Amino acid sequence: MNELVEKLDVKVLGERLQKVRQHLKMTQADVAKEIGCAPLTISRMERGEITTSTVAALVFYSISVDMNRLLSKNFDPDDDENYEKNPALQSHVKARLQLLEQNSKDYIANMQQDFKDNVKVIIEKHTENMFQDLNKRMMEATKQQSEDLLKSLEKTIELL
Repeated sequence: MNELVEKLDVKVLGERLQKVRQHLKMTQADVAKEIGCAPLTISRMERGEITTSTVAALVFYSISVDMNRLLSKNFDPDDDENYEKNPALQSHVKARLQLLEQNSKDYIANMQQDFKDNVKVIIEKHTENMFQDLNKRMMEATKQQSEDLLKSLEKTIELL
């Protein structure tokens, strides 16, 4: 782990922190409010104005202990639950799942609308074809009836 921290470029880390924040669709003010600091602090972090030793310490401790618990008022270092769960990771997973759920709902809603639109077009086209066919048959039947009536009238005239 020391090698990672030694090779760490705090500017790159700051850029990554900014990208994570943007990916979460949060502003610097949102993050500052969430963690209880000034937006300027977040801005400085994202510009890489953090010490390597601070990052190294955070990395070391965050591997073993959830930072929320470590910083809580009632932290008990002997409580094994502090070392079993990582709410920060759970929170991240929850946020990703919520985003995935919303994207899925949007995709399904779009697909449903596309389906409705396609069905509507098919029904309109089919209905139009049915009316054209019905109209054609009615015209043919009317023509045939007119011809039959005309023949009948001609025979009646001949008989008179």
